[in-house]
Amino acid sequence: MIKLPNFLIVGAAKSGTTSLYYYLNQHPEIYMSPIKEPKFITSQFLKFPLNGIKDDEVEKSIVKDFKEYCNLFKLSNNEKAIGEASADNLFYYENAILYIKKYIGEPKIIIILRNPVDRAFSAYLHLVRDKRETLTFEKALEEEEMRRKNNWEFIWFYKNVGFYTEQVKAYLKSFPNVKIYLFDDLLKEPLNLVQNLYKFLEVDNMFIPDMDKKYNVSLIPKSNTLHKFLTQPNVIKETLKPFLKTFISNKRLGNLVENTKNINLYKPKMKQETRKYLLNIYREDILKLQDLIKRDLSHWLK
Repeated sequence: MIKLPNFLIVGAAKSGTTSLYYYLNQHPEIYMSPIKEPKFITSQFLKFPLNGIKDDEVEKSIVKDFKEYCNLFKLSNNEKAIGEASADNLFYYENAILYIKKYIGEPKIIIILRNPVDRAFSAYLHLVRDKRETLTFEKALEEEEMRRKNNWEFIWFYKNVGFYTEQVKAYLKSFPNVKIYLFDDLLKEPLNLVQNLYKFLEVDNMFIPDMDKKYNVSLIPKSNTLHKFLTQPNVIKETLKPFLKTFISNKRLGNLVENTKNINLYKPKMKQETRKYLLNIYREDILKLQDLIKRDLSHWLK
């Protein structure tokens, strides 16, 4: 028997989709794809190879074959909800919706949206963190259309990904069960949001996941050398580990490494003139979006 998702987190990228994936994955009545973003749907119509910096590494993790996609869910065992979280499905909505219907049918759709100005900068910092982006944010915005024409991965489209209204409208029109959340709510009342999401998926909504850890945060290392030492395998670390374990437990050692890594990270600020520029180009779309989803988004315009 072929098992396929009955719900999809479709985006937006850098808006909390990774956190939602892990909070859902903890629930005993929910099965999440072991690959967080298989991107099977968009692989059916995007052109390959992707040509951005280290896009070839990203492409290796994309599931392009339907049988391989089905295999992601074959270990599900009587869970009520089965899902995955490919965040590019929202941006590529026109073709993605057609292929979702072709391969999956009418799954429940989950969308989470973030202030598009902050989302754009977070995507930029994500790629700086991963040693892919080498330009300033302002120069990268100027280069965006060239990158699109040259078939770079969608994560590079900092500006274009944030025009949500038509994306959301298409999903609302095409699927009977669509739930829309805001990243703001995930920050302010994460448990309320997640338990509301459990209710939407018709599983036990009183379940409380571990929400202490923050996932996929776009922070930049103060010291690249220290960050590399803490996050990548190396001989010195492996040599010291047995010695340290005689004085400190595995858990405390792990916490020490994690805390040191976090202390070494920081979040740069966007230039005020760049923020004003982006707010200006998003203003009309934000006003349309708040009418569409019936949420006050005036704080996004400040």
